[in-house]
Amino acid sequence: MINGDKAFDDRIMVWTAKGRLTFQEIRSKMTDFGAGMLKSRVLCDLTRATVADLKTSEIEEIIKLIGLRVNGARAAKSAIVVHGSVDYGLARLFSTFSELAGLPVQVKVFRTKEVAREWLTTPD
Repeated sequence: MINGDKAFDDRIMVWTAKGRLTFQEIRSKMTDFGAGMLKSRVLCDLTRATVADLKTSEIEEIIKLIGLRVNGARAAKSAIVVHGSVDYGLARLFSTFSELAGLPVQVKVFRTKEVAREWLTTPD
């Protein structure tokens, strides 16, 4: 389950998730949050969630959806914080696909929220 509330702290949009996330849920929440989540500094807290059920094709589809939403957007930063090794690997795959697609969103994967927040608040 992805928390539907947008929590802003230090000009960072934070959203949290728990449990097993599905492609359908992620796609739905992207629509709920709107393009604003892709134009700012975002911390995605997946430390109590897993994306282990996502297929590579679904990760690619998420990248395409983001690409449609960020057309003309300024550069943004997104930090994904994960706990497990499988989730770390899938989040890195997402980061790599984002870069290869030329999205104006810099995505990095972290194991702790503190380090992620530090990176997000560092000037570009």
